[in-house]
Amino acid sequence: MAQTAPNSSPSLTPPESVRRASTFAAELEQDKQARSRAKSVKPLRRIMPFVLNYPGTIALFLIFMVLAAMLSLSIGWAMKLIVDCGFGGSGELPAECERFALGNAANMGSYFKLGIAVAFFTAVFSALRFYYVSVLGQRVIADLRKAVYNHLTTLSTSFFERVHTGEVQSRLTTDTMLIETVIGSSISFALRTIVTSIGALVLMFFISWKLTLMVISIGPFLILIGIVFGRRVQRLSRSSQDNLATASVRAGESLGAIQTVQAFTREVKEREDFGRATEATFDAHRSRILVRSVMTFVLFGFGMAGMVGVFWYGAELVQTGDLSGGDIVGFSYYAFAAVSGVGFLTNTYTDFLRAAGATERIMELLSETSDIIAPEKPEVIGVARGEIRFDDVSFSYPTRPEQQALHGVGFDIKPGETIALVGPSGAGKTTVFQLLLRFYDVNSGAVKIDGHDVRALAPENLRRQFSIVQQNTPLFSGTAMENIRYGRDGASDDDVIAAAKSAFAHDFISALPQGYNTDLGEAAASLSGGQRQRIAIARAILRDAPVLLLDEATSALDSESEIAVQSAFENLSKSKTTLVIAHRLSTVRKADRIIVLDQGRIVETGTHDSLAKTGGLYARLSEMQFGIQ
Repeated sequence: MAQTAPNSSPSLTPPESVRRASTFAAELEQDKQARSRAKSVKPLRRIMPFVLNYPGTIALFLIFMVLAAMLSLSIGWAMKLIVDCGFGGSGELPAECERFALGNAANMGSYFKLGIAVAFFTAVFSALRFYYVSVLGQRVIADLRKAVYNHLTTLSTSFFERVHTGEVQSRLTTDTMLIETVIGSSISFALRTIVTSIGALVLMFFISWKLTLMVISIGPFLILIGIVFGRRVQRLSRSSQDNLATASVRAGESLGAIQTVQAFTREVKEREDFGRATEATFDAHRSRILVRSVMTFVLFGFGMAGMVGVFWYGAELVQTGDLSGGDIVGFSYYAFAAVSGVGFLTNTYTDFLRAAGATERIMELLSETSDIIAPEKPEVIGVARGEIRFDDVSFSYPTRPEQQALHGVGFDIKPGETIALVGPSGAGKTTVFQLLLRFYDVNSGAVKIDGHDVRALAPENLRRQFSIVQQNTPLFSGTAMENIRYGRDGASDDDVIAAAKSAFAHDFISALPQGYNTDLGEAAASLSGGQRQRIAIARAILRDAPVLLLDEATSALDSESEIAVQSAFENLSKSKTTLVIAHRLSTVRKADRIIVLDQGRIVETGTHDSLAKTGGLYARLSEMQFGIQ
């Protein structure tokens, strides 16, 4: 009888997806804050090929950026006209009033209409600038992420032994987010600010070179204050993010294992730990807020006092007739644009340095090469007969070159044979599978299928000849139907159901809320170990490859289900070459041959009955499991 899904009792814990999402968000923000910066922005040049793929979008962005900057600067000129012309009263109006009035020059509303028109078109072109640069940023990041992921799928297993998967995921998420910030917003604002600030300074000089020099003299003090306080704020922000992530992760762990927490009566301790992490987060935030408050006071104090001093002098120039009231209003607008732009660029430069560091890390991934290289002119196998040969194979894993996993291993398997690989942990059984699938290349000797050295075949062509059921039963997010169909893309629903029936998975899948269309969650965590294993077996059955690899394929099944699945495997393996790894020797008794491995060497070969009588390693293992030989 098929094993049914275990009943779940009511729980006060939040849904798994919510806990994972909140924890991931905290870790992502912490990672973003902690990512190291480059020493210069030069690495950003390496993403230019991705950007230059969209010249039309770039051209539209630049056009609208220039138009938005020009109109933004025109607002100061429009303000000058409103004051000098609109508020001029009944006196004689300047000559430019007649030229630019939208209507009667004597009507004050004519100049407000002009100001509204300038503001409207500034907003239109600013929105278009934002749209095109944001689309460009998203498009470039999408291309970059696809390029990195596509490249990662070509790398060999040895790469993922050297580099933690978490670090790779961080580069795909956090680092690309940092680059996206620059391409999608920072570079746009920086270019616009540079153009606007330079234009504002030029116009300020035309209005009054004396006032302009006074404003420029204030700038260095404001920049110095921003740099000094900004570094302190950045350190405190990172500290607060670290504490927030610690609190979130701790909460996720304890709530995810609430039964364990309660069983060991650790509720008080967990509450105290979370409380300390939360208070540490609050303290760090309070310190950061205090520093920002002081920085705001100093910046506004120096900045506003300096600007008031400038306008004081400007007011005296108005009284002497050297400047008009409109000149002072326009000058104020341009001065604000120039000073605020300098402050913005100071913060933006930090974003550029972070993005440059992210670019270096992304390009490191793209520069990685696979140890497994397809030959230029590969040999081709259509459907393999299933003849396998290990010819004096020796192998060491790249991360442990001094420790040999296989020593001079040699054996032949005829098409249709069922061969069992038996031995203690670390004997080299799984290594045999990994070399067959060419996840690694041998150090010496050769692995052959149908007479072809696996190194002479394209990896895709080679691996198409195998179906595998792995010990750790890796499944994916998605439905039961999708997980089984992973074995053969395009298989019909009837084929999927037939494979599930052969794996004795049909009954428990049908009992799920939406049957085969039930979403199993991340890594199919909603299923028991035995249920996940039967779906993996159904996936291998559906693939219907000529060689079947079973790595502890029934280890998570109960005895009744194991007998049923073994019967399915026996029927399946009649037309296939089958290699079985098993610690439970009851599953290999009917194998045509048993190869016994120990410390990377073949120590015995034979049938169950013959090996049980020799008194060797297999006999000792059999004695321990069955109590008889």
